[in-house]
Amino acid sequence: MQLEYSIDNYILKVLDEGHADIVLDFYKRNKESFNPYETAKPENFYSTEYIALMLNTEYNAIIKGKYVRFYLFEKDKPDYVIATFSFSNIILGYTKSCNIGYKVDIAYQNRGIATKFIPICVDLVIADKNIHRFNSYVLTTNYPSLKVMEKLNWIDEGIAHKYAYLDHDWRDHKHFVYINN
Repeated sequence: MQLEYSIDNYILKVLDEGHADIVLDFYKRNKESFNPYETAKPENFYSTEYIALMLNTEYNAIIKGKYVRFYLFEKDKPDYVIATFSFSNIILGYTKSCNIGYKVDIAYQNRGIATKFIPICVDLVIADKNIHRFNSYVLTTNYPSLKVMEKLNWIDEGIAHKYAYLDHDWRDHKHFVYINN
């Protein structure tokens, strides 16, 4: 798998710890937008040191074939992250499956970024890992992401009851899948 792709007016790439400052900026800018849909973060999450460690861990997991996170930039703003697309729990055995997650900067939401780049990123992971099944778990109140899954025609497999611990409670998620035939 390449670590950088040029697509139209965008750059999609894997980052290492040397990019901690721009990734930290992304998370700080979007804290209020992302937090309702994510698990609790450690106290030191919003620090350069923590983000550098996270990026180093992600990069090592990419090398081991267990995880991939792409960061999206506009070509004319190469130091301003506008979205991320992650593939975790990569299983290359008999299921050839993984989970997908994504985040889009609040200033870029409702512009079709997720709808455009999820299929592109899925295709990159298929080409590299021959993944058969992609799982997406969406909080039942995350209406924008539910709409993205609908637009992409991912299969709705129903409710994953009490799937993730968010905001001091176990929360239901809708489970969507994409099957690579």
